[in-house]
Amino acid sequence: MADVILYPPQLAAMAAEIKSTLGSAASLICTSDISQCESNEGCVLFWDAFPGASTEPDPNTKLLYPMLVDKDVLLLMSQDDTSSAFAQLSLLVYLQRFVVPNPSPEHASKKWKDTVPSGAFEVKSVRSLKVVIPWYRYCQMDRTCRWSRSTTDPKKPWDNSVADGPWLDVPTAHTYAALLSADPMPPPPGASSVPPPPPKQLLLIDLHDDLNGKPVIEPTLNGTGKWANPIVDYDRVTGKGTYFASALYHFLRSELFRKTLPKLQSAFVVFPDAGAYKRFHKLVEVALEGVPLDQVLFIEKSRVGTSVTQTESLLYFDGDTKKTREAPIPASSHVLIPDDFTNSGSTLFGGATIVTKKVDGKAASVSAFVSHFVAKYERKVVDSFVSKLYSEGDNVSDMNTFYCTDSVACSVKWLNEEVDKRVAAGKGKLAHVVSCAPVIAEWVKEATAVAVQ
Repeated sequence: MADVILYPPQLAAMAAEIKSTLGSAASLICTSDISQCESNEGCVLFWDAFPGASTEPDPNTKLLYPMLVDKDVLLLMSQDDTSSAFAQLSLLVYLQRFVVPNPSPEHASKKWKDTVPSGAFEVKSVRSLKVVIPWYRYCQMDRTCRWSRSTTDPKKPWDNSVADGPWLDVPTAHTYAALLSADPMPPPPGASSVPPPPPKQLLLIDLHDDLNGKPVIEPTLNGTGKWANPIVDYDRVTGKGTYFASALYHFLRSELFRKTLPKLQSAFVVFPDAGAYKRFHKLVEVALEGVPLDQVLFIEKSRVGTSVTQTESLLYFDGDTKKTREAPIPASSHVLIPDDFTNSGSTLFGGATIVTKKVDGKAASVSAFVSHFVAKYERKVVDSFVSKLYSEGDNVSDMNTFYCTDSVACSVKWLNEEVDKRVAAGKGKLAHVVSCAPVIAEWVKEATAVAVQ
């Protein structure tokens, strides 16, 4: 399945849990402090940077290459910290083909500068490469629009309704997919033998990417011809596809969520917008088998510029017919508001307030789940979110509990710190972090089984 698990330091806990869930003997230790290694065999990957710039350091990455040659490697990539983005992308390319200088005191004395010119090297690679990006940061720009500029309305400087607008978006969801798919480095001249590029497979979790039921970036990834993932239709029931898996599906079936429900018939799921409903409502209906159709609902949302407005109606589809739920939500119900990601939490908190108004006697439990707690990658946004969750100061929250995965390492770290402060002060634990490890481990097992066939 995986001989070696490589990861950036912020995903250490996730990597350890993946190893444990797989029951694997994989080597997985990496570090940003070499003094933490008890021996060479204890550190496969050493993340370092050249001295100088502190906020955007230049990578100086080292690998224990004997642990990687002809090995099955699982590479976790974190995109919460852009300062390490290039280092991680470089590692992805490097693992597919790397130069190993021959052991030579003479070349060592010259700092290995003569290795390639003299042909004193071998070209190696890993045997296979599985790449997992729990949070695909560049997903929000997934198409190219034509834009024109307005010089008269400072609140709306851009307009994409003009047919011949001369400005274009750079669709980062696709351009980054192309970068991930890049060929390995060409071998140096004089290479005696060159291993073929190893087969590589990719996993993304609950990607914010959907057009008429089909993942938008899948054609880009398929078109590169560089991925060994079996091409399958996207399954809205399980959230699985060629490159995709769903943390929401696992959460809905988890003991953590199920123990909050006396019975599934008491569950209501309310999506904060129609887009999330379209992506996930079939998944919810199957994961919560037995939940009535009119208990899987959504709130309509409109956006003008950066301003977002939510209606106060709870809607659902019966076939192709959009209907409004007229009956109140019974008291003692458990209402879950799920979404793929949140930046500020405003849509989730707004949805909780709307839901509470629809509850008979306002005595329901309202929780929220997001696969990716982005929080704009800012500590102050996380602090504000937690303060709102706990109804501190002038804040009033109608949300009782918040759940998210550990896909965005920095934001989750701050979330845990803020919640731990309040628990230490005698308050309840209102936020819970769910690991992506079971989702990833299941995918690794399935991907390995397919590769063996």
